[in-house]
Amino acid sequence: MMAVAEPEIRAPRAEITLACTLRRQIGSPIGAQTLNVGPRGMRVRSPRPLREDETVAFDLPNLDIRVAGRARVVCQELPHVYSLRFENLPEPMLRRLHALAINAR
Repeated sequence: MMAVAEPEIRAPRAEITLACTLRRQIGSPIGAQTLNVGPRGMRVRSPRPLREDETVAFDLPNLDIRVAGRARVVCQELPHVYSLRFENLPEPMLRRLHALAINAR
């Protein structure tokens, strides 16, 4: 059995800082910043705490198309730094995020 290299398993991500708005069902919007973004998810710095497994709406308006939808908080990596996994993004948004990640290499 052949081992699969780590880069083939992990989705590509672009190390990019973008303004990102997170919204919960209740409360005011959270102004966050991306640390990296890819077609499966993003890593963000949030001034307010997020809960593991919490679902938030997100908006990344500063790409050539607006990328927005829902994301689940996977884990807290560092203080104020969280990994989020996108949920059911439309195909055009997935293609844009994939292209962003590939072109950043």
